[in-house]
Amino acid sequence: MIKLKDILHEADENSVAQADAQSADKLKKPLTKAIADIARSMDNINKTMSGFNAPGLKHAFTDALKAALKRQGKFDERAAYSRLNDYFKDR
Repeated sequence: MIKLKDILHEADENSVAQADAQSADKLKKPLTKAIADIARSMDNINKTMSGFNAPGLKHAFTDALKAALKRQGKFDERAAYSRLNDYFKDR
């Protein structure tokens, strides 16, 4: 037997899912831009630094991103800054 309560609950879940899908579509462009910004940063390192030192800074940069993304669903910006600053400490 189908209950009205179950039908209303399912309709509510569908509307939330629909709203989230629309929100995700709106976020696609800025998220894509963020990825492009990271790629540009890597390119800037290659263009600005020598082939001898560029790999070290690229590694420090990607390591900083990894540190920030260590916990799924969270971005620890402080951890990223800290890890990147470690590269510059002895310079």
